[in-house]
Amino acid sequence: MNPLLRQHIESISLDQPLGLYIHVPFCRDRCTYCSFTSTIDLSLEHLYLKRILQDLEDWGNYFCKPRLDTIYLGGGTPSVLSLHSLQLISQAIHSEFDTNNLLEATLEANPGALSTVWLKVARRAGWNRISLGIQSLDDTLLQCLGRIHSAEQAIDAIKICADADFNHISADLLIGVPEQHLEHVLRDTICLIEAGIDHLSVYLLDLDKQCRLKSQIDNGLLKLPTEDQVVETYQALQKHLSSLGFIPYEISNYSRPGSQSVHNLRYWQRRPYFGVGPSAASNIGNLRWTENEDIHKWINSLDEPEIQLLSPEESLAEIPLLALRMRDGVNWHTLRELAKANDLDALALKWEKELAPFMKLGLLQQDGEHMRLTTEGMLLSNQVFQIFV
Repeated sequence: MNPLLRQHIESISLDQPLGLYIHVPFCRDRCTYCSFTSTIDLSLEHLYLKRILQDLEDWGNYFCKPRLDTIYLGGGTPSVLSLHSLQLISQAIHSEFDTNNLLEATLEANPGALSTVWLKVARRAGWNRISLGIQSLDDTLLQCLGRIHSAEQAIDAIKICADADFNHISADLLIGVPEQHLEHVLRDTICLIEAGIDHLSVYLLDLDKQCRLKSQIDNGLLKLPTEDQVVETYQALQKHLSSLGFIPYEISNYSRPGSQSVHNLRYWQRRPYFGVGPSAASNIGNLRWTENEDIHKWINSLDEPEIQLLSPEESLAEIPLLALRMRDGVNWHTLRELAKANDLDALALKWEKELAPFMKLGLLQQDGEHMRLTTEGMLLSNQVFQIFV
């Protein structure tokens, strides 16, 4: 463990269960829009596994077998891991941590890198929720995005996940993709729900960082939909999914009642979690750290985590910044009380003055003690969030 990180952690007490995130950087191929930490060099899996198992043992020992209530195996593409690696990681988690009160164990998968055998082994190992990176059921768009699966494989993947007896099945969809049509997006959601999902994440295509798709657009080879078209799609999805029984509980997430992602909720509720693997982030108390994103440095333990200790002002600002992403919003009365207890009344008052124009514009609404974004406000949420940054 990094000495500086150890120095900060020693002052933290764990008074509630943790969430564990494990980043798997491997993929069969790299999507055209991807800017995440990933590699197609699967020959590194053995070395990756060795470091992951060591980290899990180290953290388990350091925190004296801490309690976990959620686990998330993300990527990358966790479903490209060998059965051997999956089983050893699963065994290490349950050996090094207290999982007696585990609420949820999620793994991500690509429909093009999935088998019935792999799923059944994962289910027996305790994984009970699966998130499928589907993105679209339009084969032309899938090809544009560099996905390795077809629409037919995506639907088949949902069915074999159900056959493997996963408690919850989630799918990801992308909007704002070149040549995407609203009627196709609405059709996709119906097909996915009929196939058996109970949770849907809808993400706006983000091309802030350099990637193949961004280069194609910058060079005029592809054209993004207009802002008005994206707004129309988002608003139509809100109404459409609600009519199908999928409640929008967060800006990008919809589910049937009781099928929300417990692990992802902990991020927005500022509950503690830690991550292992290249680029994995951790958040315990006012301490934040992120593992080195250079896969080779991380594998060879040459990495230095990026460490941040939040000030009282930064810690308070995170509450509305994250809570406003959720449908329930932020309890402003509780926030004001917390600000008062930390001598930050002036900061809370400043925020209220800066938020007032968004109220008048209909981007925010006040319901009793709670402040929340409206549907239109969710589309322009970054403008609101800038107040707290």
